[in-house]
Amino acid sequence: MKPKMVIITHVENSAVTEGFIPAALKLGYDLVVITDHKLAYKHYFSMVEKGPKQILECDVFNPLAIIDLLDGHAFKPSVVFSNSDHLQACTALVAEYFSCPGKNWKTCYKSKNKAQMREELRRLQLPSIWSEMCFAGDPLPDNIPYPVIAKPREGVSSLDVALCQNEAELMNYHKNFTNKKMPILMESYIEGELFTLETLGDGKQVIVVGGFDVSLSALPHFIETRAIWNGEKSHLYAQQALEQIKQFGANFGVCHSEFIATASGPVLVEINYRSIGDKREFLLNELLSFDWFETILQIHAGKPLDTLDTQTPYALIQYFPHTNDGHLISRSESFIDDQVDTKVSYQALKNLGDRLTVSHSNKDYLGVLTVIGQSKHTLEQAASSVAKTISWEIS
Repeated sequence: MKPKMVIITHVENSAVTEGFIPAALKLGYDLVVITDHKLAYKHYFSMVEKGPKQILECDVFNPLAIIDLLDGHAFKPSVVFSNSDHLQACTALVAEYFSCPGKNWKTCYKSKNKAQMREELRRLQLPSIWSEMCFAGDPLPDNIPYPVIAKPREGVSSLDVALCQNEAELMNYHKNFTNKKMPILMESYIEGELFTLETLGDGKQVIVVGGFDVSLSALPHFIETRAIWNGEKSHLYAQQALEQIKQFGANFGVCHSEFIATASGPVLVEINYRSIGDKREFLLNELLSFDWFETILQIHAGKPLDTLDTQTPYALIQYFPHTNDGHLISRSESFIDDQVDTKVSYQALKNLGDRLTVSHSNKDYLGVLTVIGQSKHTLEQAASSVAKTISWEIS
């Protein structure tokens, strides 16, 4: 009899449809997908050769609803997994109910809720910054140390993140979120370069796979525009960043964390207790000697981390966000150019005719360029040359 796996997911996304689901099937699991976007997933898998055994629909933000659904279908999983930002705590509770390996749900909650993350960092006496939460309709707190970064307490993808230089700008931001009925978090703005830490853990040991040095768009927004794999900052601060993540308790499965490199060391920006996204998960799968998706699922099956070879070539990824609203009427097509010393690929992310609305987040990406090579200089040259040939037109 095949072992049983449940993947819990929210909106349809390529990490699940092209990464984790094919990996689960390759590993031989009897797979059930639970989602609140059943039609989107059924449509996707109607067009590919292999898919999950069942796609079931329920409120994936409610762990009791998921447990009831699985019990009602007499489906007792040995693996419960999600790669969704919003569903880690819920998934951890479901895994605990079925006695499956999983994350600590409290750590998941504190990771996702950025206000709780700041509180936990202070409690643990780890490097942090001033922060204060404000609910919709409440007055702003006094003595705010401008400039501050304002963001949704449980946001994703840099969506609705903005730098507010003064009270007037913050009041305007706060007014918009009062209309949205969403709590916001205000944090001190600190100078420094952004880098990421990508880790894997089996509950006993946590290893650093690597990290990206990240370039951002012009302020006041924080759109990631370029990332260099194992760049200077991510290499220099990897061990210090790792110690912070371990003390926080993010020690099971995959974790994608972001830090600012300051003069006194790395300061945590946020913990994303899931795999890195924005196509960088597929870049890692190509760079590493082991399968990224399968390895993560095997951890959730209870398999201890073996000694993994994390040596890779150099890599660069560049994003092309649109800056005005309209319909996409022309674009550069996707391609792969595999040369002797470099591999260059471009993937178009929007379709002709798509209606585009600027969100100042990674949802604005029109395409993504990746370059893999044996030297950083070669990467920069190739990326600069190819980027000049990529174009689009928005009506």
